[in-house]
Parts: sequence; structure tokens; C-alpha cells
Amino acid sequence: MLKIGRNDPCPCGSGLKYKKCCLDKDRPAAALSNEEFAATASAIAWLKTNYENEVDDAICETYLGGTHQEYLDTLRALPPGPKGMLEINIGEWLVADAVLEVEGKRVRAVDLALGPGGPLLTAHGKEWVKAIGENPLSLYEVLEITPGEGLTVKDLLQSNAPAVKVTERSASRTLVKWDIFGARISRRPDGHVFSGAIYPMDRQRAHKCLEEILDELAREKTVDDEIYRETVGTTIADYWLEQFTEEPRLPQAVHASTGDPISLTVDRYAVTDWGALAAILSVQPDVDGDVENGWVRFEPMKDERRRTRASLTKKSADRLEVFCPTLKLADEARRWIEKIAGSAVRFKAREIVDPMSPKAMEAARKKSPAGPEIPPELKAQVEREFLRRHYEQWPDEPVPALGGKTPKAAVRTKKGRQAVIELLKDFEIHEARKTSREGGEPFDFRFLWKRLGLEKER
Repeated sequence: MLKIGRNDPCPCGSGLKYKKCCLDKDRPAAALSNEEFAATASAIAWLKTNYENEVDDAICETYLGGTHQEYLDTLRALPPGPKGMLEINIGEWLVADAVLEVEGKRVRAVDLALGPGGPLLTAHGKEWVKAIGENPLSLYEVLEITPGEGLTVKDLLQSNAPAVKVTERSASRTLVKWDIFGARISRRPDGHVFSGAIYPMDRQRAHKCLEEILDELAREKTVDDEIYRETVGTTIADYWLEQFTEEPRLPQAVHASTGDPISLTVDRYAVTDWGALAAILSVQPDVDGDVENGWVRFEPMKDERRRTRASLTKKSADRLEVFCPTLKLADEARRWIEKIAGSAVRFKAREIVDPMSPKAMEAARKKSPAGPEIPPELKAQVEREFLRRHYEQWPDEPVPALGGKTPKAAVRTKKGRQAVIELLKDFEIHEARKTSREGGEPFDFRFLWKRLGLEKER
């Protein structure tokens, strides 16, 4: 939970200072939070003092998976934010889940801390440490969220468990609906809270984490509490830490219609007879244009719409350039033009540019003129109209992520239905984050859920 200063704006959004608004209402919860923090810190310090070697072994061998020195150095070099979250989560895991080897016996750290000779804790402090140890880590999906107050989450590892409303000010400002994250939920007198920092990750990574947890648990002959906690806790930690330790990879752009990787491809041809070439192109049923304005080879679609497959441009008195967004389309265009044009053209060279390369980025920046500033209201209206038109057609368009099926066709099977739901959730996450950065209202996708018969899944 973030510490709010007396003179800071109140997180409830009233516009008043915290001391003039919700401070008095928050005093009881804040007092409990401070007492709980102190109890957890005391338990961690006591364990590290009395079982230093056992604690180090548990953290390195179990929580961090027996990592080598290079990996530990990478963790030590993490930025302050992730490093602080890691320290909080290690401490919480130590108190809640860690099993220490003590005199030849395996003992839960929480039992040592609450047992005879443990740290001096208040009555509520003991109850809190006990509460931390009651529930294991899990993966949760956000169902509803009220920024600055709390969120309702669903446990993805316990599919039959009811949704839980969690009081949480900090995470409720950064998470959005459909986010998936790792966390431990503990009960307090006034409701449920997260007992440590959360383990945020993107949905794709979170689903891989979920699959690995379920696969590992399925391979175990018997799954007791210790095995379950170790499997779930260490797998969530591994996938979360991967985000900070793996080599960064640039995203690969793919063509919306074909699903092929985008490689901006320009083929150059020497033209021996422009008149003959123009005459040939003028009778092609899938080509529009002329010598002066260039030609476009298109693919007919529904509702009289068309999709561009290649653009042909006269660059000089004897040179033609053919542009295609993917290598596959470029190869197809080359076979096509050499077949229909014959001796009127002769292939000279090909240039391929990765759209994510520094060269392409710099070229795009230089080609982007600084035009007149568009009023924010008009810009939002134009964007919303564009999205509306685009998504009205989306259910009937083949989607590469659905194996080339349309969303309407995909929802007829259980697997396809789930894939469409994932796409819709990704759309809503993207819109929510964009709104968080830029302000305004997110685009409302509810009509798509309804049109596809998925409104009950939302």
C-alpha cells in the first residue's frame, strides 16, 4: 500500500487534501496496516538472525531455483522498482511458504516464527503472520476494478472458488480489467488484502505460467500442501522475474490479412516499353491506376471493399518500383508481373527492410511532417469512428490468430471460443492502458461480445 501524505490529494478523487477528506476514515485501516508490516518485518528479521544459513539455502535453492552467480548478479542490478518488489516478495514467501531444514527436519518458517522462542509480536501481529501462512500464492484475473479503492479478482488455479473483492489502493491504480497477476490474498478484519507485492505479467506469459503449474501438479503422484505451495510459488516467481532478466526482444510485426511477418519489400525493374506495360495493366481485373498516379493490385473483399497486395510506381524514365508489405506477397507479385509483362520489364534488384529496424524507424520519423494540431475532441471522435467501423467488420473477417477463421466461425468450437475471448480481453486491456496514459474514455467493446454470443463470458 502506498503511503499518502496528509497534504496529498485524496485518492478518492474528491479534489480535497487527504487530511480534509478520508484521513480519519482510513486511520483504523492504516493502524492495522502498520502493525501488520511491523509483524512481518519482525518475523523475517528473526528468521534471518536465528536461521541465517537455512534461510539463505531456502531462498537460493527453492525460491530462485538454485540459480548461478551470474543470475544473482542480474537480480542485484535490477532497477529500484522491480528490486523493491522482489525484496518484499522474497520476505513474504519466506514467512508464508518457506520450508527450512532444521536439525534434519523440514519445518515451515511460519511455524518457527509463531512457535516458542519466536519474535515478540502483538496479538494482531501474530494473527496477521498466521493469516499470511494460510493461503498459498495464486494467479488472479481482474474482473472489476475501482481505481484507488480495490478490485474483484478470480482465482485461475481454483476455478470453482468464488470471486474475491480485495481492498488495495496502489495496485488498483495500475492494473486494468482482464490483467492476470500473481499474488497472495489474506483476510483482515475489514476484508481481503494482498499480503505482499504482486507479480504482474502480460496475459500471454501468465497463461504459459498457468499451463506449467497445472502440468507440474498433474505429474505429481500426490500433491500435499508443501508440494503445491512450492510448485505454484516458484513458478510464478520464475515467470515474473523472466521479464527483467531475459534478453529484450523486439516485437515482430505481422501483416493483418496474411499473418506473415512484415518485411517492407521493394522490387526494382527496368522498363523497356511503358506503353505496353500500361496497356497490359489496364486490362487486369484486379488492378487500378495509370502511369502518372501508379497502380495498385488489389484483392476483392466483402461489401465492395478491397485489400492492397502490391503498389507499382514509376520512379524514373526507365525504372518501376513494386512495393509489398511482406516477402511472400513480393514473391507472388514478381511472378505475376514477369508473367503478364513479358519483355516490357526486366527485374534488377530487391530491397528488404525490417519495419522495426533503426533504419525504418528513422525513415518513418523523417517522413512524418508536422501538420496542424488536431483538437483533442475531434481526434478522439475520429479515432472512435475508425474503431467502430473496423470492429463492426471484425467478426466476419478471417483472423490469423484464429487459424484464418472468422471470429463468428471460431466461437462454434470450445477452443476457438476461448481464443476469441482472449482476443477481446486483449483489445480491452489495450484500450484501458491507452486511456490511462492519454485520458478520455476507452472504446466500448461490449457490442462485439454480444454479437459473438459471449456477453455472459464478460
